[in-house]
Amino acid sequence: MEDLGDLAGYEEGRQRSNRFGLGYLRLNRPLRPGMLVTIEPGFYQVPAILNDTNIRSKYQNVVNWQRLSEFADVRGIRIEDDVLVTAVGSEVLTGALPNDADTIENLVNV
Repeated sequence: MEDLGDLAGYEEGRQRSNRFGLGYLRLNRPLRPGMLVTIEPGFYQVPAILNDTNIRSKYQNVVNWQRLSEFADVRGIRIEDDVLVTAVGSEVLTGALPNDADTIENLVNV
């Protein structure tokens, strides 16, 4: 989707949100049977952004900066699911894959 910009993910007449946390979503359209989407919740910490005084000031009432600092050693976490839209709902194609911390750590021998 990155290479297509907003052409693929946005229904005609819809545009990116300017609401905190939603501006980087790449899909704003009604889902129809046969569509396949990837749900990619991510948590990323970029020190250059997090330590910027203007950003911290702007989002002082939205971000719990003290709590976030407790995870300073975590640079990023991402868990993905591939979801098929069906006529009656959805099917999580990656549902059988492990996504809990203990199982993942055992798989990668951490």
